[in-house]
Amino acid sequence: MIPISACIITKNEAENLDKCLRALSAYPFEIVVVDTGSTDNSMEVARQYTDRVYTFEWINDFSAARNYAAGRASHNTIFPIDTDEFVTRLDWDELQAELSENPKAVGSIKRLDYFETEGERRCQLCLIDRIYNRKYYRYDKPIHETLVPATRMTYASYSTSIEVDHVGYLGPGNKLQDKAMRDMELLLKELAQNPDEPYYYFQIAQSYMLMRDEENALSYFQKAMERRPDPLADYTHVLVYNYGHLLLEQNRMEEASVILDYYKYYCNNMDYLCLVGLFYLHQNQPIKALPEFVKALTAPERDSADSRQPSYYIGYIYELFGKKDIARTHYRNCGADYPPAVEALRRLG
Repeated sequence: MIPISACIITKNEAENLDKCLRALSAYPFEIVVVDTGSTDNSMEVARQYTDRVYTFEWINDFSAARNYAAGRASHNTIFPIDTDEFVTRLDWDELQAELSENPKAVGSIKRLDYFETEGERRCQLCLIDRIYNRKYYRYDKPIHETLVPATRMTYASYSTSIEVDHVGYLGPGNKLQDKAMRDMELLLKELAQNPDEPYYYFQIAQSYMLMRDEENALSYFQKAMERRPDPLADYTHVLVYNYGHLLLEQNRMEEASVILDYYKYYCNNMDYLCLVGLFYLHQNQPIKALPEFVKALTAPERDSADSRQPSYYIGYIYELFGKKDIARTHYRNCGADYPPAVEALRRLG
């Protein structure tokens, strides 16, 4: 068996920490908890699950804290997990096989990010590189830290079967704003040193999205796009998706056409294809929109956890064409718990 150390950095999140550790304790991980200055009972909670509990003086650097946690582990294979992330799926034997086949690569996990918009809870599926061997990789960047090779080897990654729920974007507005402002302060420092790096503009925009400040979010998304982010970078497809939706919401169609420039990179992604379909619908071109939603039905990748959107819009377009029977079929394919389709079926009688 390849031993694995699950490493957590935490501060003042005792309730989430308990849920996180309870989920981890179902598997034979070594658990390492590093506290960065809690004033609640986080340390006491941690000691209920592990004797490897440490403190780290916070220096405004998430990578430094993560690397410190990895250094306290007994094993080289590290699984960093955040306090507000809870393992929902993990097959230990399957994970062992994946680690054996990829000894010098980084394993990605599937994370469901839950958030609220217009009073409705939604979630987005993200693939995040997490499991690594500390002999070959370490964390870099003070905020929104990323794994980088510790030697001159080439970065390599693969997908694991691990799935987690992430609740860090849920909660009262003041809590989310405090979190966003903390991140913003660190991001602005990094941006001052790297003014041409699109990644930092993207992350600042994401912080504004968390604060429900769409005007500033749009401005920073635009600045990120102007700096020509790498289409193959992990964050760029999220940037294109969020930027495109904000432009469509504000009916800035000429600017929104930039999303089409990324078609060859993301044409296998359900969310991107739906975005392109919506762009054509906003342009009053349903004939162009329809094939994009049809392709989205069988797209092998997606970021959103809700796969019913393509069927709904196919039904919507057929309803526009006056083909009500076909429209009903696609609306029904969405299921009885998808409100837009339920309303459409009621409209069609």
